[in-house]
Amino acid sequence: MEVAINKIDAKHLVRGLLNSPIAPGKYSHFINVGTDHILDALDHNYFRGDLAEGIGCFKYLEGDYGSGKTQFINSLASRASEQDVVTALVTVGAECPFNSPVAIFRAIMESFQPPIENQLNGNDSKGIEILIESWIVRRIQQLGAQPGGDVPELVQRQIEQQIGGLWRGAPDQQMASALTALSQRLLKLACGAADSVGDNELISWIRGDNVRSTALKSIGLFEPARDENAFRRLKTVISFLRSRMGYKGFFIAFDEGTRTSSFRRGSAKQRQAIENLLTMINQNADGEFGGVMFLYAATPDFRSEVISTYRALQDRIGTKAFSRGSPMVPLINIEEANSEAVIYSIGEKLLSVFGQAHGMAWDVPTQIANMRAIVAAQKDLLFETPKPRFFVYQYCRFLDQQKDEQRPISAEQANDFVSNNEPPLDGDGA
Repeated sequence: MEVAINKIDAKHLVRGLLNSPIAPGKYSHFINVGTDHILDALDHNYFRGDLAEGIGCFKYLEGDYGSGKTQFINSLASRASEQDVVTALVTVGAECPFNSPVAIFRAIMESFQPPIENQLNGNDSKGIEILIESWIVRRIQQLGAQPGGDVPELVQRQIEQQIGGLWRGAPDQQMASALTALSQRLLKLACGAADSVGDNELISWIRGDNVRSTALKSIGLFEPARDENAFRRLKTVISFLRSRMGYKGFFIAFDEGTRTSSFRRGSAKQRQAIENLLTMINQNADGEFGGVMFLYAATPDFRSEVISTYRALQDRIGTKAFSRGSPMVPLINIEEANSEAVIYSIGEKLLSVFGQAHGMAWDVPTQIANMRAIVAAQKDLLFETPKPRFFVYQYCRFLDQQKDEQRPISAEQANDFVSNNEPPLDGDGA
């Protein structure tokens, strides 16, 4: 199975897989297997459809540790980016405890990434200011100019009119003023003006940091982000990006991984986390965010131990999982996409990627036989078909050895290799 990947990307992908047993970020789609039918449906119905019309949705992604949730999220984000949809991938944990609306807001603000067409010179930097800056640069180019000191005044005025002006009825007026001010400053910067000392303070304020200053007060920004205003500010950001900059949709994913025990069952923090999730689901369904796909990913025990005790959340997620006949339901069970055939397909893709990275040709019959020996040894050790993460971790290390000297291995050698290359316990699955 050949993978359409260039040598540089293949090297980055291989290095990442060898260094850390987690989904390889923006390279995930190159080795994604078994979920294309789900990705195709979500792409068709939302990224090419509902989001552009301001219709939002919520998806709950369920899968055990190592089953490929993070891999799926990254692959879906790649589809979104290709369709001019903004992405924000957030890891729920110490940096973003889900019981804090302001922590959620900050995490989204720093995770925003422009669609691939808007990324500047292949730069994959993230943050709300990157999103605005990349749009400004692209808009200048669309109007027939290039960023720098020679941007015609007519072009500047045309863009100023698009991002400025009164905005009555914004969910949070301070955020509306801040976004307008930052956009105007970034426009001047793109047109050759000197950087302003106050810009960093303004960016920090917009990102949700607890910052106050005389310069911020002078433009009406006197209240930092806090739990009470966090969701209003998120709605304001989404609305600004849609209405003034023409971004057609947003994919915002929260990946909980194995952190379902972050809060004691029934605790005030857990109840608040559920309330925050319900707020996003309900207000998005009512059209208050506009064109956002929220996705929350967790292990099965989150649904059995937490969701089952909150009727309102259980009703919104349901019990019927995604299928070809029911592509619009909230629940996506990634476990159903995993099988031994999927594991072999992943292995074939890894063979192709390693070959491309190292400019070599594999002895395919030998390596297919070796792969089957590795999988058989893993099944003997685990008493089940290996999860994608477990297989990928060990098989990448096996290929790294084989690239220098290809040779067939016996069942005993496969068992020894598997027993001596246990993956670490931390991290979430590829």
